[in-house]
Amino acid sequence: MQSLRRLSKRRFGRAELASADACASGVLDVVPPVVRFIRHVMLSHRSLGLSVPQFRTLALLSRSPNVSLSCVANNIGSSLPAASRMIGVLVAKKLVARQDSKSDRRQLSLALTSRGEEAFRAARSQARRDLAEKLAALEIEEHAHITNGLKLLGVIFGTDARPAVPAESSRLCAPHGNGRE
Repeated sequence: MQSLRRLSKRRFGRAELASADACASGVLDVVPPVVRFIRHVMLSHRSLGLSVPQFRTLALLSRSPNVSLSCVANNIGSSLPAASRMIGVLVAKKLVARQDSKSDRRQLSLALTSRGEEAFRAARSQARRDLAEKLAALEIEEHAHITNGLKLLGVIFGTDARPAVPAESSRLCAPHGNGRE
């Protein structure tokens, strides 16, 4: 696979741009139903007591401990007040801990508690099982095609295991964000 740096400097011909446009159209057609399925799975397992934004927040804190409220709001696409209310619920459930920065008392960071890490692992495991059940209808070769396509998307967009964060977002999501939020 070519590095992204080399690809970004390369000039693309009409055929390549048309192919990329068709690919982008396919992604836009398929990803929303997949996200809706995951949302349905998450909401159908209410015994875990997590909404989709709460699950996404636990996922963020699992891979990036000690982030700011601004980072959480950005990650779930909400306002700071809405993210703050949601964090308050997660703190009350003892899934997330608010921590003052040792270097600046005006700053606050968020991290999973051990109970939060356990809840996240359980929710992710259940979602993975439900997705696997849905994907079991496909042939093994088709699984390989999907897996390879997802790896390619991961190179470009990142994954929850290895996010590809633009410079602007990486500052926002750095530990101990900008100000007490």
